[in-house]
Amino acid sequence: MSEKKLAVALDVSNMDDVEEVLADIGDQKVIIKIGYRLFIKYGLSVVEKIKSYSYEVFLDLKLHDIPNTVYNGVLSAVDIGVDYLTIHTLGGVEMLERAVDAKSGSNLKLLGVTILTSHSNDYLKYIGTKYSLEDLVFNLAKTAVNIGVDGIVCSAEEVEKLKADIGRDFTAVVPGIRFPEDEKSDQKRVATPEVALKSGADILVVGRPIINSKNRSEAVKKFLDELKRC
Repeated sequence: MSEKKLAVALDVSNMDDVEEVLADIGDQKVIIKIGYRLFIKYGLSVVEKIKSYSYEVFLDLKLHDIPNTVYNGVLSAVDIGVDYLTIHTLGGVEMLERAVDAKSGSNLKLLGVTILTSHSNDYLKYIGTKYSLEDLVFNLAKTAVNIGVDGIVCSAEEVEKLKADIGRDFTAVVPGIRFPEDEKSDQKRVATPEVALKSGADILVVGRPIINSKNRSEAVKKFLDELKRC
């Protein structure tokens, strides 16, 4: 992926706030990411609202279910015209294969989630794996990319190694992006735009530093300027 992009996580709770954020961002070229909070509440209408502003839509549902159920979920994402959809790589090989089959012939990009940026090494004890955090992410990511998943959602700490070791082109989507002056909130593994981009990130995901800004348009511009600079 040659063009670096910014995804704004639309972390708001109602359609009035959606309208306000989209109007504040204006015609700046970004992807808009929505998750459970908005999609469960508003469904197709929030997707249509975002597309009416000509933004790409990133539907972050982290699908993880039996293969046929995920297959049908991906088909529905294609039908409603979203551009990016997350699935969880812990769902297994057959689930990933069925997801890739479902988006065949469409413009939908599947993004595989490995280990969330809110997780640390304590998570490894919880799931009882013998792998290190790094090895677990690598194994999940490599499997997904080899099957045909378009991108991997990972932390900035993992991007460079994944890009070097997987051996196939994929889109690296990195959340937890902050400038040094921004609060970390509940993110354990965060990075500045410069660090993430120089490590090989293709899409930077930014939520609260933009959504909570007093001047959202300027906040977006600040991150977009970093994309151009780095």
